[in-house]
Amino acid sequence: MVILRKILIGLILVMAVVLTGCLSNDDRIRYDKPADTSVDHKPPPPEFLEFRIGDKVMVSFSGNVSPPPAHMETVKEDGNIMLPLIGKVEAQGMTAKEVEEMVHSKYVPDYYKRLTVTVQMEDRYFWVGGEVRKPSMLPYEGETTVLKCITAAGDFTDFADERKVELTRANGKKFTVNCREARKNPRQDLPVYPGDRIEVGKRVF
Repeated sequence: MVILRKILIGLILVMAVVLTGCLSNDDRIRYDKPADTSVDHKPPPPEFLEFRIGDKVMVSFSGNVSPPPAHMETVKEDGNIMLPLIGKVEAQGMTAKEVEEMVHSKYVPDYYKRLTVTVQMEDRYFWVGGEVRKPSMLPYEGETTVLKCITAAGDFTDFADERKVELTRANGKKFTVNCREARKNPRQDLPVYPGDRIEVGKRVF
């Protein structure tokens, strides 16, 4: 038995050496150092963010003896902002740098010989209140919907009226969402933009 055991151990060692020799350097690296599957979930830098409906845009001016006054504007549903003298300026889908260049081209040289334009994006938030488990102001991190926002706020309470959820846009427009139907038909799950407010009412028993 002792001899047989030694023979078996020897065979196993020989096979291990042979198999190791058959592996390429790439294979050995793959087994010794697994690929890093971690994902970077950090948001993109501000200079790469594009304005969306409801975002607040701060436009300031310098480089002139009497520059236009600083202007705060919310991106309207048509995707534009309104600035003194030059009127509509497209903002939706544009980065702050792109809006700066566009505003500059509209003011110079028609209204000013020299002008420095600075465009900044205010922080993005939306609100969820009423019959949710964690009523709160939440950061807007990208495209989302009423149901997703309610989930982010801890989901409905036991007393929530899921059929009458009020969505109020930053411009004051109001919509009623039937979340039970929205689960069946995603088209009824309205998009939520920065500055919007979601209010979940209480059921009437």
